[in-house]
Amino acid sequence: MKKLHFLLLSLLVFPSLCFAQKNWVMLKIDERISVGFPSAPEKTTKNGNDVYIDREADSILYSAAMIDLKPLAGLDSAKLAAIKDTQGFADQFMKGIASQKTNYDFGKTTIGKWKGWTTYQTSATDKTGKGTLYTYMIIIGSRVYTFSCRVPDKLATKNQDQFFDSVQLM
Repeated sequence: MKKLHFLLLSLLVFPSLCFAQKNWVMLKIDERISVGFPSAPEKTTKNGNDVYIDREADSILYSAAMIDLKPLAGLDSAKLAAIKDTQGFADQFMKGIASQKTNYDFGKTTIGKWKGWTTYQTSATDKTGKGTLYTYMIIIGSRVYTFSCRVPDKLATKNQDQFFDSVQLM
């Protein structure tokens, strides 16, 4: 009987090990933050900011970027500290992002904490029904670290959670 249980357990566990996620590639965004990607991302520059993008074979897209609000909007860490934890500022901030991503309908922004730092989390649905964009942001000083994962419609994955959970403070 023990052999039968072991055989059944082996049949259940072995296939999951065979299809387990490969080792992710850790990328240092700057001197404070690093994040893991399923494979090495490409570096591009958008609006003067470095953006790292990883397009996977299953059409899931992972991206990470850092934006400094001091030169961009005149918000230094002291000014930002006074407003970053308010729902009004979070909503206004996301409204600015949504204005640049007009093909998405954004949901509610949730304010949270990560290692003592303020976070924003939201998701957006592609208006054409092609997928969902999951976004996680961490505010440290005057910098906003943005991590996004776009998942095609009808594709079930937990990799966006693994991507967001891979963020490390250095």
